[in-house]
Amino acid sequence: MRNRQMRKPNDVQFDNWTPQHDSYLIENNDLAMDILKQTLPFSDEEIMARRKVLGLVTRIRQLKKLRHF
Repeated sequence: MRNRQMRKPNDVQFDNWTPQHDSYLIENNDLAMDILKQTLPFSDEEIMARRKVLGLVTRIRQLKKLRHF
């Protein structure tokens, strides 16, 4: 039997994120947080939480590992 990691519940609501916001965040994921905050109408915490939901945090980590080699 596998041990599965329990995910903690998400405290941030994403009701006001539109597909346009998501696509902008995906396409411009490499921009600094300050620039993203100026462009997107969300706080730092909301942007970081959305990055995690979209899998962009994991993607950044994987790309950094590849660049290291």
